[in-house]
Amino acid sequence: DLEELGAHQSVIQLCDSLLYLAIKERASDIHIEPQESCSKIRFRIDGRLQEIFRVSSALHAPLNSRIKILSELNIAETRFPQDGRFSIPLGSGTVNFRVSVIPTIYGEKLVLRLLALTGKRDFKTLDQMFISQTILEPFKHVIRSPNGMVFVTGPTGSGKSTTLYAALHEINTADVNICTIEDPIETRLDGIIQSQVNNQIDLNFSTLLRSLLRQDPDVMLVGEIRDLETAKIATEAALTGHLVFSTLHTNNAIQAVVRLVELGIEPYMVAPSILAVMAQRLAARICEVCKRAYTPERDLLDTFFYDSDEVDVPVLYHGGGCQYCRQTGYRGRVAFHELVLVTEEMRGLISSRADDAELTRAARRVGYKPLRYDGLKKALLGFTTIEELEAHTSFDWLSEVEAS
Repeated sequence: DLEELGAHQSVIQLCDSLLYLAIKERASDIHIEPQESCSKIRFRIDGRLQEIFRVSSALHAPLNSRIKILSELNIAETRFPQDGRFSIPLGSGTVNFRVSVIPTIYGEKLVLRLLALTGKRDFKTLDQMFISQTILEPFKHVIRSPNGMVFVTGPTGSGKSTTLYAALHEINTADVNICTIEDPIETRLDGIIQSQVNNQIDLNFSTLLRSLLRQDPDVMLVGEIRDLETAKIATEAALTGHLVFSTLHTNNAIQAVVRLVELGIEPYMVAPSILAVMAQRLAARICEVCKRAYTPERDLLDTFFYDSDEVDVPVLYHGGGCQYCRQTGYRGRVAFHELVLVTEEMRGLISSRADDAELTRAARRVGYKPLRYDGLKKALLGFTTIEELEAHTSFDWLSEVEAS
């Protein structure tokens, strides 16, 4: 029983059991939360926080100290936030954890982010990622361009790194020099030169990127464009014969184009350099063991269609809940995507500082469909639920797209 784990094991055993349990349960994050009379342990699984067990308040500080020791943090400091990292062995590789510590009224709260298993080589390819063919084929084509910038955008935890790794794997051949700058390196890639940011010695994205340009690269991955200096260097690299991949935190693909201009890059540099932007979200996938079909109420269609009276009521799916999915009805994740291929018309609009509404209209004229459109297709195919679709996408433009 997990409750007894905290009562009878040593702190080291408790910590080890907690970490390996999180790996077994496919958790993306571990929350260790001090309460008034106990400490609550929660895992984020398939995007949802679930309480796993509780331990006595007396064990909270020792458990935190054990994790801080593993992370090489100051165990005596409890008044200020701290960040660290550590790894534990698993099979022939290691699992990396990123640790965040903040003070609260009942003690320090820890959140551990589980990063990819290093030494693992069986990451998903683009063909294995359930990307719709209408998006996958043009994306595969654009990532083979000789120069320019390709962005993947979305919130934290939306699978951007997974998509970028798969893209690099797709174009990784013996005659191409691919280099990455990451914070942190999440997966080791054979045949690709990977470098990691180290802010403790002021080794940031822009510093590494400048040096990388002297390494004769053909393709570069910049983990994230966070500031004007990095954005400028990346844009100049794209304009001088390099293919550059990176990420931005925007709500959709169109906004990523505008964000570069907002960062301070001149529109006349952004317009010719940017090739494409893919936006994505991760939603919970319906458990295949307890999946059930149902017919929704017709009122539901009003949310998704411009003229729902002309649409037949479709069959939808949800999970009934079972032991396999911890009674949630979900197990695993599925991604929604949208892709904007920058056209000559859009380049002209970017140069004239057009807003995202004008750019969206131009993108729609050449077939752009928003995230919610892709999500709706995947709900109709039985991969996810309408509830997940509503939770992870907005209504923007869908009714107009359907009407047209």
